[in-house]
Amino acid sequence: MNEPSIPDNGVSGKLKAVVYILTAVTLFAFVAFFAKLITKYSAPKKQEKILNNPRIFELNKTGKRLQEIGYMEQALDQYIKIWNLETTNQLTRSEAAFKVGKLYLQLGNCKESLVWLFRSEAANPDMTDKLQPLIDNCIQKDQ
Repeated sequence: MNEPSIPDNGVSGKLKAVVYILTAVTLFAFVAFFAKLITKYSAPKKQEKILNNPRIFELNKTGKRLQEIGYMEQALDQYIKIWNLETTNQLTRSEAAFKVGKLYLQLGNCKESLVWLFRSEAANPDMTDKLQPLIDNCIQKDQ
């Protein structure tokens, strides 16, 4: 039987290259994982900054709780109050308008839903991707 040739001077160059590549890929994966982990834990802090006004926080929490028990019209009132009270923070206004639009959509009122979804988009154009499916859905229902 022929025995495979074993190098006398250590590991072959091809094997070293494969090990180096796999090491680099592993390091890259760890860096990506920790970067994602860091951004995940910093996101709630961003949300806290958005709701730094105690009155806005109270209305938002009340709206969520009302939605949980099925009182959609009362939850609408809470989010509309947020829209009216908040005059400087566009992200908060956009999120409140988005929630109002979604609630109107759940209640089957596409005309009002579109008004609020468009307000949300105007307040924060970065939400367009999130809003577009809902807007398209309403437009199709009205036709």
